[in-house]
Amino acid sequence: MLTIIFKIILCSSLLIGIYYLFLQREKMFRFNRFYLLLALVFSYAIPFVKINLPAISEQKSQLIFDEIQTQELVQTTAQVSNFNWINLIILICVLISISLIIITINSIRKIINLKGKEINYQNQKVKLVEKNLPPFSFWNKIYLNKSYFQNQQIDNRIFQHEKTHIVQKHSLDILFLEILRVISWFNPALYFYKKAMTDNHEFLADESIIQQKNNVKDYQTLILSEILQTQNLNLTHQFNYNNTKKRFIMMTTKKSKFEKTKKIVAVSAFAGLSLLFVQKVYAQNSKEKNAVAVLTKEKDYTESQRKMMAMYKAELKKKRKPRGYDYAEKVIMDTIPSNNKKAKMRKLKENELPIPPPPPPASNITAAQFPEGLDEFRQTFANKFDASGFKEKGFIKSILYISIDENGKTTDVKAEGDNQKFNNEAVRVAKAVIADKIWKSATENEKPAATVFKLPIAMNFQ
Repeated sequence: MLTIIFKIILCSSLLIGIYYLFLQREKMFRFNRFYLLLALVFSYAIPFVKINLPAISEQKSQLIFDEIQTQELVQTTAQVSNFNWINLIILICVLISISLIIITINSIRKIINLKGKEINYQNQKVKLVEKNLPPFSFWNKIYLNKSYFQNQQIDNRIFQHEKTHIVQKHSLDILFLEILRVISWFNPALYFYKKAMTDNHEFLADESIIQQKNNVKDYQTLILSEILQTQNLNLTHQFNYNNTKKRFIMMTTKKSKFEKTKKIVAVSAFAGLSLLFVQKVYAQNSKEKNAVAVLTKEKDYTESQRKMMAMYKAELKKKRKPRGYDYAEKVIMDTIPSNNKKAKMRKLKENELPIPPPPPPASNITAAQFPEGLDEFRQTFANKFDASGFKEKGFIKSILYISIDENGKTTDVKAEGDNQKFNNEAVRVAKAVIADKIWKSATENEKPAATVFKLPIAMNFQ
C-alpha cells in the first residue's frame, strides 16, 4: 500500500510540474482544464493497473509464490506492554480526513445559508444576499450583494463572468479535488492542483467576457474596483479572484506558435508515466533455463507433529531447551528429501532454542501481517533474490524463519537447508525486504504475541 501511495504522489507531482513548466502561460485554457483533470484521474488510477508481459529469457531468476500458510506463535504477552504507534498513526490520519470532511460541509452550509432573496434573472438563479460580498458563483447559482441589482439590472460583464463558471460546471472540478484532498490530504501536489484549477477557471470566465467584444481596459477597471472587498467562502468562484495580475496578463497574451508542440509533450507524458507506474506482471516461461525459486505450501500436520508442538510450546514458555528437541530433529529430518538425508544438521549452541516445527491450526490465533501486504513482499523478494552465483544443478530448498516480537519488530532471521550459500542468500534477501518494516503483530486470544513467520523456499537449477 505504501508503494501505491508513493506512486500516486510522485505521478501527480510530475504531471503538475509539467503543467507549470509547459502549459501554465499558454492561452489554451480548455486544454489546460482537461489536462489537470486527466492528470488527477490518471495519477490515482495508474498504480492499480496491471499489465501482463511475456517472459524474458534473459531475465534474472524469478520467484513464484504460492500461499504462505505457516505462522507460529512462540510467546504470548500477558498484556500490552508497549503503545501501538501504527494504530495511533492510522487514528490521526482518519481524524484529519474527518476534519476535512467537516470543513468542506461547513463551507457548503455557509454558502447555502446566506440570507437573501432569490430571483430568476435571464433564466439563471441569482441570490441577492444582504451581506456585503463581491459576486461569486457556486454550483448552479450566482450570489451577489443586492446593491449590484440596480434598476432590475445586473452589470452584464459580472453576470456573464459568473454564469460562465456555472455553465462550464467549474464547481464540479473543485468538489472533485476536495474529495481527493479528504482521502489523500498527505499528497502535497493537490494544493498546487487547486491553485492551477482556480486560476484556469478564472481565465476561462474572463475569456468569455472578452469574446463578447467588451473593452478589456474597462473590464480590468471593473475587477480592480472589487479588490477591496474580501470574502472567506471556500469552494466558490468569486468575481474578484486574488490572482488579478495573472488574469490581466492572460487577457492581453497572444497565442503562442508552440502550442501544438507543448500539447504533444503533455500528452506524451501520460504515455511515458504509464510505463513507469503501471504494475508489470511477467509471465512464467515453462521452458525457462534460469533457476526458479518456489515458495511451497505446507503439508497437513501429522498427529505426532501436533503432540510435539504442544510439548515444545510448554517448554519454550519456561525459557529452556525443550526435552523433545531430539524428536523435533527427527521430524525435520523426515521432511528432507531422501537424497539429502545425509546432510548434517547445524548443531545448536548451548542454551540456544531450536527453530520450532509447524504448529496445529488454531482458531484463536491471527497471523502477523507484512505492512505492505504479501503481494508486495513476494514481488520485492523476487526482485532482490540473486541466483546468478549458483552453479549447482538440481533441486535445492531452504526454510526461512522470521522472528517477530509482539510489537511487530523483526528480531531475527534464520534459514535451514542443505546448501549454506542458498541459506545465506535467502537470509540476505529477507533482511533487505523487511528492513525498518513494522509488521502488524500476531495475536493469540486477542492479545499481541511474538511469532515466527516460516517461508519454505525451493529452487530448481537446470
